[in-house]
Amino acid sequence: MFPIRLFAESIHTETKARIAKFRAREDGNATVEIVLWVPFFFILLMGVGQLALIFFGQTVALSAAQNATRAYSVGDITTQDEIRTFVEAELAGISTNVTVTSTITNGLITTFVSVPAGDLGGPLGFITQFGGMNIQSIAQQFKET
Repeated sequence: MFPIRLFAESIHTETKARIAKFRAREDGNATVEIVLWVPFFFILLMGVGQLALIFFGQTVALSAAQNATRAYSVGDITTQDEIRTFVEAELAGISTNVTVTSTITNGLITTFVSVPAGDLGGPLGFITQFGGMNIQSIAQQFKET
């Protein structure tokens, strides 16, 4: 029985040595840190993406307001209702809740466009705090004679 006991003790000693060597290794530390930090970076990335979509929507709304104001100033559009219809048609792909107000004062045409920020976030819908905000764009131009 003596040789079997020595064999068992040697296996036990080898196992202890392997466990001690395994515990001393630091190869897997980065994996744990990545698992902890990746969700935060993902949330940050999604938030930045949604903000980018909102700013893009604001740019599209401003462009639509400028195009409508320019068309009215050169006579392609003749009424303020046509300005509203033009801008709503330009923004139909982004939002159906567009508010357009146009005024003419002393030959200065002012077009005010307001779009809910929640409509501009695209499919992300990640940051819900922007849902109650409105993105506004104003375009002005003098009437050409």
